[in-house]
Amino acid sequence: MSYDSKRDAHTQLVLGMADRQGLDLQEMILRAELSEDQFDQSVDRCLGCTQPDACKCLLDSAGPQLNLPDYCRNGDLFDQLGAK
Repeated sequence: MSYDSKRDAHTQLVLGMADRQGLDLQEMILRAELSEDQFDQSVDRCLGCTQPDACKCLLDSAGPQLNLPDYCRNGDLFDQLGAK
């Protein structure tokens, strides 16, 4: 898998996990509640994860909301954004 396609896959994981937390990251960027740099950093954190397949399975099988797995590297960011 090329770097670009791997990054695209992790971007979708970040967006999907955030969505299941009730966060629309794309809308938050448009409203300047999240910078593009912060978003890129969240994708970078996801790229460093060793369990992206587990997240994909969670997203494919869970309902409209799910609890983040303990290993999620973006849990703190999602918590901060959700508290706003």
